[in-house]
Amino acid sequence: MRKERLAQFRKKLEEKHRQLVEEVGKTVLYAKGPEDDSIKDLGDQASSAYNREFLFELGNGDRRLLKEVVAALQKLDAGGFGACERCGEPIAEKRLEALPFARYCIGCQRAVEEEERTAAG
Repeated sequence: MRKERLAQFRKKLEEKHRQLVEEVGKTVLYAKGPEDDSIKDLGDQASSAYNREFLFELGNGDRRLLKEVVAALQKLDAGGFGACERCGEPIAEKRLEALPFARYCIGCQRAVEEEERTAAG
């Protein structure tokens, strides 16, 4: 892949990284909320607990995505960016344009998803 294209992908990944770090930080901040539940009634405590759990789950998705973005940036540095982790073939540039942190080519992505469905079901 040309250096110009790699630089474009790096810029996209760095922007996504910045955005996710900000979102994860907000989620952690909001999920913590006030520490003192002793002044709340039982209903308020339950509501607070639900809200914290809900925000924590939202943050989990962002944290997983952040890990994938960091891994893609590391691949850029190491020279392995754009190669499928499963078959080693190049990932289509259109796919990388949409998901610059994609780990698999589209064929392997389908296979991985099918394996996950089979294992879960």
